[in-house]
Amino acid sequence: MRRARRPAVTTDLSGFGAYVRRHIPDSGEKGICVLNRRYRSFDECCNELVDYLFDFVRMSRRQRIELRNKVERLSELFDWSALGRHYREAHDMALERIGAPRPGRVEIRMV
Repeated sequence: MRRARRPAVTTDLSGFGAYVRRHIPDSGEKGICVLNRRYRSFDECCNELVDYLFDFVRMSRRQRIELRNKVERLSELFDWSALGRHYREAHDMALERIGAPRPGRVEIRMV
């Protein structure tokens, strides 16, 4: 499977952003910008995005290529073959917390 190899921008309000914030130190320097939205206003978050994008467009070609390579190395963490297992575990944990019977196996396939 071909990976996108493109920098990403997300917020700490999304599951992806929260995960990145918790598990990937200096994620912005590695190509995944997580905007702090949870405890800030829309305008503050917007200004943070503008600053990030402005810094990005000021990068040299070489810097952008280096950033793309860093993103590619991180992309293995977010491949669906690995993420599917985590989704199944989260599904099982949610059912267990509410005391619901497990309906069977959840299978996620990428086609």
